[in-house]
Amino acid sequence: MDKTRDITIEIAKCTLADIFDIRKEEFDRPLTRKKRVVEARRFLIFYLVDELGMRFNHIPSKMKSITSHATAMHHFYKMIDLIEIETATKIKYLNFKNQMADKGMSNLETELNKQIKMKKVITWNIKQLKEMIDEA
Repeated sequence: MDKTRDITIEIAKCTLADIFDIRKEEFDRPLTRKKRVVEARRFLIFYLVDELGMRFNHIPSKMKSITSHATAMHHFYKMIDLIEIETATKIKYLNFKNQMADKGMSNLETELNKQIKMKKVITWNIKQLKEMIDEA
């Protein structure tokens, strides 16, 4: 589960970096207070808590620029306020969420295809073993 969550977080960082026209590394640079970077961080924190169910005290381990759970809480509740009063922010967040859902389905399909191929290989190996046993 943690590996899947970490991959999702990396995909979210990349997606938000594209949306806000920043570098992915900006999520971990603590001294940057550029509006685009702060907004992208806020979107990510909101996504981590609201969609992935992450606890506030776990966020600093995933984002080096967030030094405490209190900072994560501030961004989360600020995002709630912004979504309620700014239609543009709400639309931007929903677009981000939709992009994440599309990418998640793509990753799910890839994983499913890997498992199907693995099942075929295992089935073929079992068949070969049975034939070897029958011959002996």
